[in-house]
Amino acid sequence: MPWLINASQLDKLRKDQKNVIVLDASWHLHQTGRDAKAEFLKSHIIGARFIDLNNFFDASNPLPNMLLHDEVLIGERIAALGITNEHKIIFYDQSDCHTSCRALWMFKVFGHALSHLYILDGGFGAWERYAGKIETGEGRAISPKPYIVRFESQYIRTLLQMKMNLHHPKEQVVDMRHAIRFAGGQEMRPGIRVGHIPGSFSFPFMTMFETDGRFKPLEKIQKQLLGIGIDLHYPIVTMCGSGMTASILTFVLDLLNHPQHSLYDGSWSEWGAEILYPGEESLAERPVRTSLE
Repeated sequence: MPWLINASQLDKLRKDQKNVIVLDASWHLHQTGRDAKAEFLKSHIIGARFIDLNNFFDASNPLPNMLLHDEVLIGERIAALGITNEHKIIFYDQSDCHTSCRALWMFKVFGHALSHLYILDGGFGAWERYAGKIETGEGRAISPKPYIVRFESQYIRTLLQMKMNLHHPKEQVVDMRHAIRFAGGQEMRPGIRVGHIPGSFSFPFMTMFETDGRFKPLEKIQKQLLGIGIDLHYPIVTMCGSGMTASILTFVLDLLNHPQHSLYDGSWSEWGAEILYPGEESLAERPVRTSLE
């Protein structure tokens, strides 16, 4: 399984091992007006490199933030960061969406060893409170190294699979959006219906964090999941607005040694869209439910 570490543990790993890479995986919603790369250049953990998550989105897909599936291109972009398959990778972020979890999930899909993947609990804020060393600018030059992608598609759910699960439920669907959006409140993107997939559970991602951005104790999160009716002995699919914050729960489920879970990458941007997709006869194929019904 992957690891959740504190700033002191990161500092020790950074100093003691040569095959460790620290990646700033910050990414921000467009409406925040924040520039993740500019913030990295201004201040980041010493020795860290910036991974632009946009480089791993499928630009040809009209849906937002869909994961790139081209193994060759993915390998080239990871190699450009100086990462090899043997590296231990520590992710952190400065994002309200806790996007280090999305980065870790991507590398999980790309076939990187789970035991080599880490997240800094509390992100950059935790490193600052620890008084860890920081630096500015791009950092030292990087020598590209070969990286082999072994795509693990079992960690992704498609629209077709979600439709099949609706009619023949085998996996619990957990929606990480704000409870108001789940209930039927206004969506942020135009052309998107309101509500949720029938039978899904509402578990807003914010409920898993302390006020300082650190994860709540795992036993507390587990109790929260059980409290809304989730059975941790059965498969789980996570989703959100566009597949970003859904990855937070997949990380927690990894830490809990949950046996089988995946992420619906299209999420509500795909399911809730008002348009018909090729082969669909009506929107009834993608029903939505609100709390007002």
